[in-house]
Amino acid sequence: MTDTTEAPDRANASSQDMTTALVQRKLAWEELLGLMRAPKEPSRFDETIVAHQQLVDWDEQILLPLGENLYIVAKDGRAIVKTRVGAELGPWDGNWKMQCRVIVRRTRADLLEIYPEDQLTIDSDLIEIREFLCPISGTVLDVDCVPPTYPVEVDFTPDLAAFYRDWLGRELPVAV
Repeated sequence: MTDTTEAPDRANASSQDMTTALVQRKLAWEELLGLMRAPKEPSRFDETIVAHQQLVDWDEQILLPLGENLYIVAKDGRAIVKTRVGAELGPWDGNWKMQCRVIVRRTRADLLEIYPEDQLTIDSDLIEIREFLCPISGTVLDVDCVPPTYPVEVDFTPDLAAFYRDWLGRELPVAV
C-alpha cells in the first residue's frame, strides 16, 4: 500500500511560512532536505524568532532559543531564561537547571522505567540520569547522564552580545 498523503504545496510559500513550518516540525522530509541543502537566508534567524514567538503565550522578546522549550528572553532590561509555558529560570548566564524539578534515576529499577531490560547498558553504580523538568508543565527540558555526586552541569553559555554584534550585525536589545 502506498502513502497517498501529500505535503501541503509550499512551492509558493514565503520564507517566513517555511521557517514557521520548520520550527513547528510540519515539513515533509523532502522540504526539510531542500532547506538543509539550500544556502541559508540572511533573514532565517529573525524568521525563527518570529516562529518561536508565535508558540508562546507571554510577551517578552525571545533573544535566542536554547532548546525546543527553552529560551533566553528580554525582561525588564535584562536577559533571563524562560520556558515555553512561562517559568522563569533565572539569569541567562546562570545555571537554569537549578530552578527545575529534577528526576534522578540512580538504581537499576529507576533505569528500567525508561529502558527495556534488553537495552539497559548503563551501570547504575557508575552513572545516574538526571531529567530536568519545567517547574510549571513538567516538560523535560534537558537530560544529563553523569557519575553520582557530579555537579549540575551548564551545557553552554552563549556570548549573546558577540552573537548579536558579530553574527547579526546589530546590538543586543538588553544589557548583559
